Amino acid sequence: MLNKSELEETIRGCRKGDRYAQNRLYRAFYTWASIICQRYTHDVETTRECVQDGFFKVFTKIDQYGGDQSFEAWLKKILIHTCIDRYRASLHETQTVALQEAANEQVMAENLINADADYLLRLVRLLPPAYRATFNLFAIEGYDYQEIADTLGVSIGSVKSNLSKARLRLREMLGKPQMETAYGK
Repeated sequence: MLNKSELEETIRGCRKGDRYAQNRLYRAFYTWASIICQRYTHDVETTRECVQDGFFKVFTKIDQYGGDQSFEAWLKKILIHTCIDRYRASLHETQTVALQEAANEQVMAENLINADADYLLRLVRLLPPAYRATFNLFAIEGYDYQEIADTLGVSIGSVKSNLSKARLRLREMLGKPQMETAYGK
């Protein structure tokens, strides 16, 4: 990452359309951006596409960054919305799951405590797109039900249902041996 003065200088360069500054910003935040996008995508290729699309939006909208929040927070918001936009675009391509209210299942805490972060990320990436987006927005980003519903363009009932089903699937996957679940065996 860049220190504060380097970041400010790089942002000024990006506002002028300086390719060197854009490359510097991209290289400084690429890994961090990839980690964020991984939580919302199913495969490496989609993650890369979301990162690329996100940075394209950053470079075309850099003048909208006013400095009232940290650059990282602004970039993160763009990346999350880019992933969600991709999810919305894919809705017409994939078969949607019928949504219904489900019991509020809890992921077993002891399994979560014992699982490492990479393994949990792999499990979350195995969830269907609607469950994955809902779970990430709720559990990782801290959005409430209404914010998730507004962001994804679904009802609060759908949010609760998807969250419940995501938790249930994760609990089921956590009950299986790690190698079997992570590699689809």
